[in-house]
Amino acid sequence: MGDGKIRLDSDIQFLKGVGPVRAAKLSRVGIKNVGDILFHFPFRYEDRSIVTPIESLSEGETFTINGEIVSTKTQKGRYGKSRFQLSVKDKTGIMSCLWFSVRGDWHSKKYKQGLTVLATGKVSFSNYQKCFEMTHPDISVLDDNGTDTASGGIKPVYPLTEGINQKVMRGIVLKAVEIAEKVKETLPAPILKRHSFPQRDAAVRFIHLPDEGDGTEKVNSFRSPAHLRMIYEEFFLMETAMAVQRSRNTEKIKGVNVKVRRDIIPEILLAFPFKLTSDQRNVLNEMAKDLEAEQPMNRLLQGDVGCGKTAVALIAMLLAVADRHQAAIMAPTEILAEQHYNTILKLKTSFPIKPALLVAGMRKKEKDKVLAKIASGEINLVAGTHALIQQGVEFKNLGVAIIDEQHRFGVKQRAELISKGEKPNTLIMTATPIPRTLAMTIYSDLDISIIKTMPKGRGSVKTEVIRPNDTQKAYLRIHREIEKGRQAYVIYPLVEESEKSELKAATKMYENFREKIFPHLKLGLVHGRMKPEEKNSVMHAFMKREIDILVSTTVVEVGIDQPNATVMMVEHAERFGLAQLHQLRGRVGRGGEKSYCLLAVGYRLSAIARERLKVMTQTRDGFLIAEKDLELRGTGDLFGIRQSGLPTFRVANLLRDFDLLKLAKDEAFALVAKDPELKLPENRPLRDELERSWRDRFELADIG
Repeated sequence: MGDGKIRLDSDIQFLKGVGPVRAAKLSRVGIKNVGDILFHFPFRYEDRSIVTPIESLSEGETFTINGEIVSTKTQKGRYGKSRFQLSVKDKTGIMSCLWFSVRGDWHSKKYKQGLTVLATGKVSFSNYQKCFEMTHPDISVLDDNGTDTASGGIKPVYPLTEGINQKVMRGIVLKAVEIAEKVKETLPAPILKRHSFPQRDAAVRFIHLPDEGDGTEKVNSFRSPAHLRMIYEEFFLMETAMAVQRSRNTEKIKGVNVKVRRDIIPEILLAFPFKLTSDQRNVLNEMAKDLEAEQPMNRLLQGDVGCGKTAVALIAMLLAVADRHQAAIMAPTEILAEQHYNTILKLKTSFPIKPALLVAGMRKKEKDKVLAKIASGEINLVAGTHALIQQGVEFKNLGVAIIDEQHRFGVKQRAELISKGEKPNTLIMTATPIPRTLAMTIYSDLDISIIKTMPKGRGSVKTEVIRPNDTQKAYLRIHREIEKGRQAYVIYPLVEESEKSELKAATKMYENFREKIFPHLKLGLVHGRMKPEEKNSVMHAFMKREIDILVSTTVVEVGIDQPNATVMMVEHAERFGLAQLHQLRGRVGRGGEKSYCLLAVGYRLSAIARERLKVMTQTRDGFLIAEKDLELRGTGDLFGIRQSGLPTFRVANLLRDFDLLKLAKDEAFALVAKDPELKLPENRPLRDELERSWRDRFELADIG
């Protein structure tokens, strides 16, 4: 395919400089066609004209230095790959540049002693060499006049994937930008005019090739007109889709109406072994009003780990059953589904409920019996996993559907559960706290309830950072807790060690613990690669206190509630995000005993990792942690964005750009109020883009 025939939907491999091998690597970050690469935006910019003396460098930041190559060294490795090192000297000092698993012969020919170079990269300090170093920097050889025609000025820095470096990525993007004029406009003309936004094709071109006259500060703050336009567009598309969905939900859909028997609510509350907090009572009142309304309840219930969301959800289910409806709760793991089922069983003595458990691991004969009783209505309360949405599951009268840990399910999975009834009332629960203002904007199509106060009787959790030389103290802490009859978790980020990683792995350390560190204790191992039945067997043994220490990857982040576990050690805690660390910590402190979360780290920590650990040791407030997580790493998957059906933002940042988010929401909802189905000619391009990028959400318009 010649360059003249390249279109935005052309396979990326046909773009000059790509080919099948690089195309396969790019696909790992979602780049499959030429249009995808045009919208693979830089996350920051470097100004190569700003040169820093070596003596003025600092760790954790990206710098450009100008110096002479004074030495090179190649160490040969396996498979023809080498470790290549060169030293660069300026008037103030000397710095090392390192490359791993590269063609050493090629590097040694290109970078010879005596050449003057510009080196750009993130700086760290080598304790071994006692100097600053850059790993895999961008190097440009200067000509006799000391100029660099290839790398001068503002350079975009892109998110990468293994096997594609910045130089290659920039070259690929540069070829794609040649057809940027083919990018179609999406925003209605009145909005472009009102905000003086540039056209979409011009904005895309500028973001990749910024005008050097603007300087790096403006583009790095994402405040150029092009950046502001694309940020607004991302928010506006999301909010328009939600406004359309909200309009359909409120105007066209009538759901299952539950006549709430308020006279039995006190009796229901007495069946629980604790008093509801004020937040729980408020949420219960909100849900009771939803259940009685003509439109189906479509509510998001968010709250920190252990705040009591499940209790409120079960009360809603009991209210539905009391009015002769069925209710179901879907959890992401069998362990969590079983825990919900066991909680329901405890209520069976107080209420005429007929509960059942439905999970994939059940025997066929047993499952068929349960399915028949659900279809006939004999079973009126079901706890289950994905098994609830399989073919053959039919409800007679599903009135309430609960989705637990919503970020673990996709839009279609939630739709499939809801499709088991005639527009049942839906409650979606998440333990990932989101600041309310953000939640109201991100989930504009849902009503939102929040539980912030924690129930009484929860044990305190002390969080400590464990340095490598303190590891034995951490093991002693674990041992002492187990001597008291308690249990422990040890969490690792990997299943098995790889050649490319120095991280300790769960499988290897499990053997080390069992043979050397805790040979007298009972240990279990669980990770995502195990068969479901093996994983469940180990988790059940831990729940029955047949295992003292559960060595695990992050599969325990959701789905295990063992109040007897009082200590968790997270290895390589610096590799985890704040939200995930907080979720993991939520596995301990679930009983009344004092608990401990030990965050074991390596010797070298980035500035962001240090900040994360500081936050973890200072607060257990999930909402504060969520805000800090968003601030430190951007949108990411903090809200389970991919799973929830929302797009991953390319340029927008929910905290930095919150004013634009509010503006986009107001204007999107105003537009949809005038044109609910986006049928007016001026809104057709907007509808086309929404149908392309939000197809699932439009097909499943009644889903939260």
